[in-house]
Amino acid sequence: MRAVAVLLVIANHAGVPGFAGGYIGVDIFFVVSGYVITQLLLRETDKGARRGLADFYSRRVRRIVPAATATLVATVVTAGLLLGARTAPNLPGDIRWASLFGANFRLIRTGSNYFVPGLQPSLITQFWSLAVEEQFYLAFPLLVFVAAGSSAVRRRTAAAGGVSMAGGVVGLGGGRGRGVLVAAVTAGAAVSLWWSVHLSSAEPAVAYYSPFTRFWELAVGCLLAVVTTGRPRPRRRTGARAAWLGTAVLVVALVVLDGHSVYPGWLACLPCGAAALLLWGGSSGTRWGVPGVLSRRPLVYLGDISYSLYLTHFAWLMLPEQLAHPLTGWWWRAVELAGTLATAMLSYHLLENPVRRSRRLAGDRVAVVLVLCVCVAASWTASLVVGHLLV
Repeated sequence: MRAVAVLLVIANHAGVPGFAGGYIGVDIFFVVSGYVITQLLLRETDKGARRGLADFYSRRVRRIVPAATATLVATVVTAGLLLGARTAPNLPGDIRWASLFGANFRLIRTGSNYFVPGLQPSLITQFWSLAVEEQFYLAFPLLVFVAAGSSAVRRRTAAAGGVSMAGGVVGLGGGRGRGVLVAAVTAGAAVSLWWSVHLSSAEPAVAYYSPFTRFWELAVGCLLAVVTTGRPRPRRRTGARAAWLGTAVLVVALVVLDGHSVYPGWLACLPCGAAALLLWGGSSGTRWGVPGVLSRRPLVYLGDISYSLYLTHFAWLMLPEQLAHPLTGWWWRAVELAGTLATAMLSYHLLENPVRRSRRLAGDRVAVVLVLCVCVAASWTASLVVGHLLV
């Protein structure tokens, strides 16, 4: 599913005919992220809040920050070298905001927009969704551990009274922890969806980038993980039907949505619902059904490198169009897409995996904090130097 999501986004930004609604790939990413991260957090709750949260954020830093920093530094330096005085004056500031996971607020403030004809978007516009995710994960893990804590108190009370409480979601005990988490996430998602519907008509650009209009999309994946973890998988036929229905809804969304759609609002329910159906139905699909197709090796590999693909594709596609003599046409698009793939592969194999799988970093949280500080400093230094040279 990550492969499908990133291919939709890249096709949209590359201007491939028929993919004007490809931006729904971001919504798929949000649902998948909420689902995967919640499963991970449910396994962490048995460690206790302090250790579990420390391990979670340590992994997020190792997973997200180095590759993002490499992209930010490469983007601002390359733009400075190739564009010179034509470099957008906002770009150095955009880089600094993105390094602090605030790109979405920066884009709202500067009025940058994917969909305004003739307006060149910031070369780091794609970082808005990464910022939304990380803002969500500043608060959501705390909620998971609060729910786990309420279950722990109940288990201790029950044990003192000689009552056995078995089963339930990992780390959430019986029904209370699950109920607390589901109720809180559902309430938050409802408010976020309502605000998304309201703001999408009133202030479209703000609605598109705001974390408060997007949190419900991550919450869909979170809820799916909570209610399905520890439960039997759906029957094969039921799962296959759910996956096919999700695919059909996804195709409908791709066909009916474009740059003029009032989005996210109610319309975002289409890709988010489709992603949820695919995640649920895919757990018991057949070899030749939708899950089987998505499990083919090329798509799995594209899913593995999807983060790097997402990070690097935007500058590859947009920077050539900002040259004094823009490079356009299908030939250049092919070169840019090939460059995106090559860069993503290098990032994945030479940077992402070595840092993420480092045993030394996994066991040394102080070193991880230092990595974070060095990465932020690198982005700021590059942006300040390039900004100074362009003045």
